[in-house]
Amino acid sequence: MSEVSDAVWRPLEIVPYGVVLHVPAGWEALPPVPANGPEILRATGGPGRNLIVFKIPARAMTAARVADVAQEKLAAHGYGDFTRAETRFAGQPGVMLDFVTRNSGGTVVYRTREYFAVRGHAAFVLGMGSTTWEEHLPLIEQIAARFEFAE
Repeated sequence: MSEVSDAVWRPLEIVPYGVVLHVPAGWEALPPVPANGPEILRATGGPGRNLIVFKIPARAMTAARVADVAQEKLAAHGYGDFTRAETRFAGQPGVMLDFVTRNSGGTVVYRTREYFAVRGHAAFVLGMGSTTWEEHLPLIEQIAARFEFAE
């Protein structure tokens, strides 16, 4: 299911946090995992199709600076091969950050993309990854394009 532009999308309103995440029909929301820190929602579309949304204090930082801090923390946990680009996310100027997870032999086993945007005093991060990156990247981009701030 890499191309879902014509599929039925359904909104997952995250009311207390003022955002709406749109996912393909058949996906389901999962509760946050407190050990992950400021996570506000997880969702899955089955094996290998997962996403996570974080809301963190922006502390007057731009989306680019929030991404810098995230990259520093991720690098300290062993993630690598970071690439980034400016993008629009949630209707705001934002940043996307790509990185990989390697096994003990150095082989890339998972690729992740995180999108960052700031609204007011909060930064929002949407993270999605895959073991089959080329297959899932179109879906990742479509989910990110539909992420929105609620009124």
